[in-house]
Amino acid sequence: MNQAAIQSPRPSSSATLARNRQAYAGLAEVLESAGLAEHALYLNWGYAPQTGLPDWASNTLSAGETGMAQARLILEVLGDTQLAGKRVLDVGCGRGGALALLARLYPDANLAGADLSAANIAYCRKRHQHARLRFQVADACRLPYVDQSVDVLLNLESSGAYPDLPAFFAHAYRVLKPGGRFCYADVLAADNLEPIRQALLQTGFVLERERSVRKQVCAARTASPSGLWTRLDKALDTLDKPGLRAELERYLAQPESGLFHALQDGRADYHIFHLRRSNAPAGKVSHEIAAQLAERSARLDQLENPATTTQSVSAWFPFTAPDAIKGYNVFALPYAGGGASVYRQWQLASCNTEAAWRVCPLQLPGRESRLKETAINDMDVMVDQITAAIAPYAHLPWALMGCSLGCKIAFEVARRFEHMGRKPALLFLMACPAPSLPLRRRVSNYNDHDFAGEVRHLGGTPAEIMADAEMMRTIMPILRNDSALAEGYTASNDDKINSP
Repeated sequence: MNQAAIQSPRPSSSATLARNRQAYAGLAEVLESAGLAEHALYLNWGYAPQTGLPDWASNTLSAGETGMAQARLILEVLGDTQLAGKRVLDVGCGRGGALALLARLYPDANLAGADLSAANIAYCRKRHQHARLRFQVADACRLPYVDQSVDVLLNLESSGAYPDLPAFFAHAYRVLKPGGRFCYADVLAADNLEPIRQALLQTGFVLERERSVRKQVCAARTASPSGLWTRLDKALDTLDKPGLRAELERYLAQPESGLFHALQDGRADYHIFHLRRSNAPAGKVSHEIAAQLAERSARLDQLENPATTTQSVSAWFPFTAPDAIKGYNVFALPYAGGGASVYRQWQLASCNTEAAWRVCPLQLPGRESRLKETAINDMDVMVDQITAAIAPYAHLPWALMGCSLGCKIAFEVARRFEHMGRKPALLFLMACPAPSLPLRRRVSNYNDHDFAGEVRHLGGTPAEIMADAEMMRTIMPILRNDSALAEGYTASNDDKINSP
């Protein structure tokens, strides 16, 4: 299977990649500013051996090794993998610590690293100058390496940020030589372990062995340097990077964090897989498994912040809940500024009561019953969340309906599901130009007076609401947000869907 033949079930959008690049580059900058070079070098959670639990590492570290716990985790993930004279690819190599360690331990290995962050790769090339070390900016979901060219592929604590895990598995399979080993480890919600295992097997990998190291990882986090978060907090303020706080909190998994407690009690797991590439052609991950993997980040978020991130079905569907057993669900998206109530009275007639079409209006964050939540002005984030809300019902025939801005969102949601092999049966789209036509007028930053004039000019907002100052104060932020969402989105002319 060659690289061009791989059709990614979920394309890595430029906005998603940009966010990930920014997060990881900023994370390393904050860690270094706080004087935590060992963390900035390895960017992993570490491993501390525990009495009575097995260890896999076949190599030892010198006393006083920089970032001992982080370096030990790398050796645990590799286990007994033979690296001497082999070509090794570290996907998600970060600051290059793993490959620099391997260059010392295996001087005849041919080592390459790929990372999404150009800043990370620039750092690697400057710091780790070694004749057998190569670094390249690359998207893990679209690896730019020749078929069957790698003996060992390492992926450590990186895949949680990938927008398309099945595509990464497919590329890992493609670039490995037959018989080559895939050493894969990450933190995940415990109920995602089986879908990930199945996705690996469906891709074609042979599972050689696996193990949980959550207890060893928790022990390493407990033993992390005292006053760590205080130093990082000061660095965040000094560098004026408050937006990186969430990424740092997840990366560190401090003992008081929700994710640490989830690891302790088994709701989350830190898992290592050793897999072998077979001689057979690559397989395809099933639609059901792909849909479950699409929700894995949301599941981890729920474990990390259960009080604030868990959304009940009724939050997305306040009026008509979808049916997961029978019938056909029509998921309806409102126009800019609108909420689920615009479709509250909509019904679809059906001559078959056992398979009736039902209109299920979606309530987007930031309006009506979800007014206290932060509205979404990024199309990728919007599509991520809606996909997760709809996925449990997409095994039945279903449809999308949208008006104006809702059409653009519906188009992108339909594309996402089509790439997952679960496209909607029908689309009902109203009052919207083609998604490839950009908005020429960008009004979201207008002052209140001029913006209100644009709202009045566009129409659709009832006169009694326009005349009510209190109502306008409520809806204006939503309208501005939705205007920004529409202004920041343009589909490519090549983006198509095959639903009527």
